[in-house]
Amino acid sequence: MLTQFEPLIKLSEAEEVRFAQFIKEKRKHLIKLPKDAAKVATQTHKESIEALLRNGNISEAITHLRQYAYDEFLKEESLFNGVVLSEIGQKFDTPKAILEAASAQLFKLGKLSESQLTQHISQLFGAYAGHISPYIYQLCLSNTQSRRSRAGKVFEGIIYSLYEYFNYAYESQSAIGKKAFSDLKLGKVVDSILPSTTAFSEFRNKTIVGSMKTTLRERWQEVVEEIQRSNLPNIYLLTVDTDISDAKAEQMAQHNIVLVVLRSVKEQGKLRNKRSIIDFETYFNEEIPKVLEYWNKDKS
Repeated sequence: MLTQFEPLIKLSEAEEVRFAQFIKEKRKHLIKLPKDAAKVATQTHKESIEALLRNGNISEAITHLRQYAYDEFLKEESLFNGVVLSEIGQKFDTPKAILEAASAQLFKLGKLSESQLTQHISQLFGAYAGHISPYIYQLCLSNTQSRRSRAGKVFEGIIYSLYEYFNYAYESQSAIGKKAFSDLKLGKVVDSILPSTTAFSEFRNKTIVGSMKTTLRERWQEVVEEIQRSNLPNIYLLTVDTDISDAKAEQMAQHNIVLVVLRSVKEQGKLRNKRSIIDFETYFNEEIPKVLEYWNKDKS
């Protein structure tokens, strides 16, 4: 079946570039940007999320919003995969030739019973998929890379939606651009400043400089480097990581990192008594209001 075609082992460099661009364009049109996905999750589940927030369950709200956004993304990715795979046979020469040969073979079979037709379609589909496996591999690789990069951006979008829910003034690199932050000698590790970059330039000790990472691993050391390079009093590092060792927590405390975690993480073992670790409830209900109160008094 489809024996006239040599199995496609790898894409040429030019074909790989062309296919990558094709995937990029389809992804752009069919899958929401992470920040938009966060907004949609917040709006779609507004009633249940606001109920959690009214009851002070901010950590739980964040967990639910991440899951809602991810579930919606999986639906979009499924549609996206189907569109890409269906159009490969129309837009790329080798898959097109193989698909046409498969269709011709099926057409020549004539009238078949339903079970026979199902069997032949299954065989042809398998043979076709095997022959275009380098395209499928590149698509899967692109999906994996996209999932990794968007997880942090969705988390960031969720935090910003909560700032807006509580009417907290803030400025983010993604909204006002990197230049405003680089002018203050702040690097890409800093995601946001409450209440503003102007406030930071006036009195940095009375602002909240925030960085967000879904998982810490060793990347929290980038935050240490930022504190040292930018001469910051501290950085609030927001994370939904649930695997935080006592040793790692102690190291971060020594470098003036205030770690903001889920309430369930804060309540674990020795982390409960570490002042340098706070939960999202404390961050939103105590830390931010305390800083914003200083600037609001200054206005009055």
